[in-house]
Amino acid sequence: MTDQTSAAELSPLDQIRLVEAEITRKIVAAREASERRAADARAQSTLLKKQAHDSGNREGQIRYKEIVSKAEEEARTIVAHAHNQAEELRRKGQARMEAAIQEAIHVVLGLKGGGNSNEP
Repeated sequence: MTDQTSAAELSPLDQIRLVEAEITRKIVAAREASERRAADARAQSTLLKKQAHDSGNREGQIRYKEIVSKAEEEARTIVAHAHNQAEELRRKGQARMEAAIQEAIHVVLGLKGGGNSNEP
């Protein structure tokens, strides 16, 4: 109550000056608090952006690896299928070659045998 008593003893102008000084201190304190909050918000925003960026990179790399892995698996399947087809064609070609050779032998033997039987 000494403040109120001493404030009451002051002239109205001095009382106004005291109130102005107190309000100025409160404004400065509020401004400083506001600046601290804004700085904290900027720091938190920067941190959240970095975390989102890092998370996005990790997820992107995981997705990229999944896509590459799937493509590699598809490529292995295609290559294996192509090898199987090539082996099948080789076997068929070999079988046809053997059949053609047998046919040629029969034709040659048939001609030689037929030519010998027609000789006088």
